[in-house]
Amino acid sequence: MNKQKYKPLSPENYIRTRARTLHIGNCYINHDWRETGFAMIIVSRYHINGNITHASFMVDLYCLGVKEAFWCFNQDPLDFDRFVEKVRSEGEYSLRFAIAEYRLVHNIIYGAVEFAGEYGFPPHKSFELAKHILEEDDEHVKLIEIEFGYKGKPLYISGPDKPAPEQNRVLAHLDRTIGRDNFYFIAASEANDFFDTEFEEESKKFDYHNPEVQKKLIEEFLVLTLKVPKILQKKPEQMWDLLDAADIIFHEYMITEEERSRALKSVELLFDFRITTEIFSDDALFGGFAPRDNKNKVRLEAERLLKMSHNEQYTEGIRETERMIRQYPEVPVFHYLYMRFVEIKSGTRALLPELEEYLSRFPGYLPLLYLYETAKRLSDLQSSAHTLPENLHLKNFFPGRTAFSREEVLLYIHLLIMSYGFSDQGLMVEMIDVYMQAHHPGIMPDDQIIMAKIAKLPKVTEWCEVWLEENQSTI
Repeated sequence: MNKQKYKPLSPENYIRTRARTLHIGNCYINHDWRETGFAMIIVSRYHINGNITHASFMVDLYCLGVKEAFWCFNQDPLDFDRFVEKVRSEGEYSLRFAIAEYRLVHNIIYGAVEFAGEYGFPPHKSFELAKHILEEDDEHVKLIEIEFGYKGKPLYISGPDKPAPEQNRVLAHLDRTIGRDNFYFIAASEANDFFDTEFEEESKKFDYHNPEVQKKLIEEFLVLTLKVPKILQKKPEQMWDLLDAADIIFHEYMITEEERSRALKSVELLFDFRITTEIFSDDALFGGFAPRDNKNKVRLEAERLLKMSHNEQYTEGIRETERMIRQYPEVPVFHYLYMRFVEIKSGTRALLPELEEYLSRFPGYLPLLYLYETAKRLSDLQSSAHTLPENLHLKNFFPGRTAFSREEVLLYIHLLIMSYGFSDQGLMVEMIDVYMQAHHPGIMPDDQIIMAKIAKLPKVTEWCEVWLEENQSTI
């Protein structure tokens, strides 16, 4: 009987048929994608041997969608890090990258493909293979509202590297399909002037220090606050209207530039460390409580479970973490992730009894400690007026470390928001959000950004009510 020899799949066939079975690793995006309308995105997946398969996508959010895509198969992690650094620092697309949630980059890529498709621009042919490194575009990936085009129309920016035939083809196609008045066209050299002029025109429409504009904004904000229960029940997307109005009122009327600058300097001191590309550091995985054997397997399982928690799959998550705890009883990260799923199911306050028990078993294990401090503040809002003790700041808790993983930083931010948000230091919460969006966009998930913004709503509402009462007769 002849035995057939095993023939390994080619990289292309592996990507087509098996890439989606690999765990998603770090994703990256240039920090200014919203401002420029251009996104350079990297999505990575981990093989069980620790190597990485990844794809890069050049995305035009204004007009053309996915302009090109590249992939690399089964790459050594060090080579992958060098690749990311090279894209950051060299060549035409030297970019300031930030780690991003997979959900965000997925929505950008497929949203741009859909927008461009509406105007007859298909994704580049290289996307056909590289898309298999992405998740399937279905209801399992939560939708994020992202603006494509510019003011509802395609905006074609023609760079100096674009050959004239390509420019002419795009313009002729837009002319023919939607008409010259229904799209924007500018040369790359004119882009700065174009956007500066647009900004000036927009600013004229919103003179927030005009008394009538101010009064109208404040009145509309207070009306929205009365509708919050109905908004949350029927139109949750309208919460952003309320939060945007609160942002304007807070920054335009309630604080001075000096106060903002002082708070931002304080926040910079809180985050005077480097945020690494890894999701869990070794300290976050093992603490000092378990030998660091099977590190790759523990890391992959922890990242898989964390992703499940982001998707709020608590029933399966609880079952899976219990299984991992039986397999690795001394590894604290699985106990922490178990508590994360319990939090999703039952709420943060319900965690306190079990967290106290876990902390007696894993004293000084930071993720559980931060979760405990958050639960304690939520269960006794009176204590929330106290800021975070100095010994619990990341730099002080680990005095020998200068870099922290993403999950450590997110837990730190969450606890800071809880500590400042229910005190009279709402400005600190706002500046944490401003600082992270400016320096590490994409790290804070949407729910954490919303929590930071919601924290100041009571103060803004109170200020607006007082202002309206004091100025009712003068306007």
